[in-house]
Amino acid sequence: MLALALTAWWSVYGDPEMGRLIEKALRGNLDVKKAQARIAEARALSGDAKSRLQPSLGFQSSAQQLRGGFQQGVVRIPQTGSGGAPQGGSFVAPFETGILQGGLDTKWEIDLWGSNRALLAAAKADTGAEEELARDIAVTVAAEVARAYVELRGIEERTAIVERTRTAQRELLELIRARADAGLASQLDVERQGVLLANTEAALPPLEAERTARLNRLRVLTGDRALEVPAASRNLEAPDTGEGIDAELLRRRPDVRAAEARIAAALARTKQARTDLYPKISFAGLMGRQSTNAAGLSLGGGNFFSVGPQIQLPIFSGGRIRSNIAANEARVDQARADFEREVLAAFEEAGNAVSQYRQQRLRAAKLEGAVEAARRALELAKDVQQAGLEDFLTVLDAQRSLLDAEYQWSEARTLTLAGSVMVYKAVAGGW
Repeated sequence: MLALALTAWWSVYGDPEMGRLIEKALRGNLDVKKAQARIAEARALSGDAKSRLQPSLGFQSSAQQLRGGFQQGVVRIPQTGSGGAPQGGSFVAPFETGILQGGLDTKWEIDLWGSNRALLAAAKADTGAEEELARDIAVTVAAEVARAYVELRGIEERTAIVERTRTAQRELLELIRARADAGLASQLDVERQGVLLANTEAALPPLEAERTARLNRLRVLTGDRALEVPAASRNLEAPDTGEGIDAELLRRRPDVRAAEARIAAALARTKQARTDLYPKISFAGLMGRQSTNAAGLSLGGGNFFSVGPQIQLPIFSGGRIRSNIAANEARVDQARADFEREVLAAFEEAGNAVSQYRQQRLRAAKLEGAVEAARRALELAKDVQQAGLEDFLTVLDAQRSLLDAEYQWSEARTLTLAGSVMVYKAVAGGW
């Protein structure tokens, strides 16, 4: 399982449901399954390359049936006339010859210049690259699940804020209506509170649509179309992350290690291409038995055997070999450029993720203070209104300010949590 090859960084959030969803995705995600199949393919190709270092043994057989005239296999039957004098002959039934041959053949190429060993090294490097790419996909899938999960919890938190505010606004609306009936408040106060309540209720349908979208995203990532996520038992808290990003930390990233393996594969193929300049020496052998019959009569059979070296030396290829070498050397340069690009991209991604996470965390802390201030302001507005020092407009403004503050704080908390996920993804699972 690829999950066993990953650091369980999601455990820092202390949310069993998040861990369950990530582990489910690492088992059922289609991209992960495809990556595992690519590893199996690469390992099979590595086995094929390894087999070239061993002798090959096979069985071959053939059967032939020949038919024709005397020179080609048809019998002339002599005839005699009256008195016993010969009178020549005529062609009769065709002469048939059957040949049956079977035996074992073997061949072994001596890897004098390391050609087959280079192919094996390239295949192993390709396998390593596919394994790292599969880990990269697993890291990405785990991060996408965690991000969708914290966004879903954030939407649920904001939905709860809106519903709590709606309840308070309904209660206040009933109070204002009662006071208006008693002549202690105006109809304008009633209408203002009604508008505020309607605007608050209008925020709920978009939140439900966003929750459905995040849930569908989790269903795709886990490969489970019927997935349901139970209600949260507590709010998520952003974890502490490590300090600083260095080159050694980023070299642990699977995409960087895959690019490094691609360089090794390209170098090995270049080495193999150079061996085409030198002679290839191999040993071949064949042994078996052949039997022949003609016109239904067995002519006997016999064993045959041959063994000896074979030498293949390139003399003239029109520049094909050296062009192939140059092409492989260019692929090495491409692989090195890809590696450097991956390292730079890793620094960029990690640096941006850490910076955004820290700034979002600071913003969330400031907004938490704003929420506390808005709650105190609402209580004060209620007190002065009940004392007759202010009208209901002051209370309505305080309610609106509290809703805005709580909503922004929830959004900032969600962005902070999502940012922490991106930090862990950028460093492939932690410090």
